[in-house]
Amino acid sequence: MFKIFIMKKQILLGAAFLFAAGMYAQNCADCSIDQMSSGPRGMAINTSEVNQEGVNNGAEVDQMGQGNYSTINQDGKMVAGHFGSTGGDSNSAKVWQMGKKNHADINQDGDYNIGKVNQIGKKNYAKQDVGVGWAENNYAYAGQGGLKNTSFQKQRYDNNRAVVGQLGRKNYASQDQSSGANQAAGSEAKILQFGFKNEAEQIQRGSNNNALALQIGAGNTSVEDQTSVAGGTVENTSVVHQFGWDNLSCVTQDASGADNYSMVFQFGSENEATVNQDAQSSGNTSFIGQVGHGNCADVSQTGYVTQGF
Repeated sequence: MFKIFIMKKQILLGAAFLFAAGMYAQNCADCSIDQMSSGPRGMAINTSEVNQEGVNNGAEVDQMGQGNYSTINQDGKMVAGHFGSTGGDSNSAKVWQMGKKNHADINQDGDYNIGKVNQIGKKNYAKQDVGVGWAENNYAYAGQGGLKNTSFQKQRYDNNRAVVGQLGRKNYASQDQSSGANQAAGSEAKILQFGFKNEAEQIQRGSNNNALALQIGAGNTSVEDQTSVAGGTVENTSVVHQFGWDNLSCVTQDASGADNYSMVFQFGSENEATVNQDAQSSGNTSFIGQVGHGNCADVSQTGYVTQGF
């Protein structure tokens, strides 16, 4: 079965208010997935801990074997010109682990920080916590290959980018970004998963959010939850591509004041998709393409405009 569902709402002048057509009573997709724990797991035989303060710090850790555990903390001074910021500037942290029960924990405060984690093995775990005050222009990357991979990424404030790539089985990725203003231009989150029983969550919040989820395999779940405003000029963009079996996608967007764009493409069997958009004062566009059998698309849009006199 091939199914394409497109909904686009346009607000015309003279309309007192408009609610989007296509309200559905059902919700065909259920995105309540099991939350993974965000603490150390397994043994900690090979252990590394790095603590750095200041600017232009660099830390690189390579570990091989069983029970790898690495913690990098980078903190620093008050950054001039960034009210409320109390973190280091231009810090770089890299962790490379191969073996069993790998654990990497990177904490970076401030601006222009780069954190990268690469893990190959079983029961990989990566946690990246970035930003304090008006932290901005931070980049977090996690690449994992193996079994039971878990990645958590938290970024605060503006112009942050987060990327997760996972290959294997029972992958789980969680991203949380909050552009709470101050020169905010946007947050970008990407999750790429290849394997079985993949689960992805992307929560963004304020200012020009952009999220991408690509899942290839079986038992895929993609959540995505965006809001906006904070820094202004609204907007929210969500793109989800799923290839395989047991596809499931749920996208919730807000953006009070217009915009919102969502695209979901599913190829395989037992496809499901739910998109719920809200953009007070016009906006909202949704595209869903489904190829396979057991298709179910559920789009709910709301746009509200009052005519000025």
